[in-house]
Amino acid sequence: MSKKLELFKELFADYPNIAILHVDNSLDLVTNTLEQVREKNDGNIKYIKFEDETSAKLRATAREYEYVILGDILSYCPNKDKILKLMYKAIENSGNIIILEKKTNDNLHELLELIENTGFQAVNNIDLFDEYNTITAKKMHHWDNGL
Repeated sequence: MSKKLELFKELFADYPNIAILHVDNSLDLVTNTLEQVREKNDGNIKYIKFEDETSAKLRATAREYEYVILGDILSYCPNKDKILKLMYKAIENSGNIIILEKKTNDNLHELLELIENTGFQAVNNIDLFDEYNTITAKKMHHWDNGL
């Protein structure tokens, strides 16, 4: 597992004062790895414990985070598109979203399409963890909804 977490850590570019949002459904799979990224870059992580869709609704200002990580939450949100739009707004231009979803939820294709329809670019599923899909995407300036 430590090798997989090291590979996960490589998804993060080094940004001084990196700002990360982690909305997590008690998964805690990547929490220690995110702390290592934060420490290396002297950054900040805002943790939100997911309880229901309301807890994932942000009051974030536009372009507040370089990375947003959603830890197994979208399958529990009836309004996935609204959550993704909120996250899109919260991400810096050229920032990234990383979504971990249980493979047993069997909703990979639905999520990939929804993420693209939200305006994210370069949407990929990385086969990194045995039990979780690891979906990555980028917010590009002046592409689709790029604010």
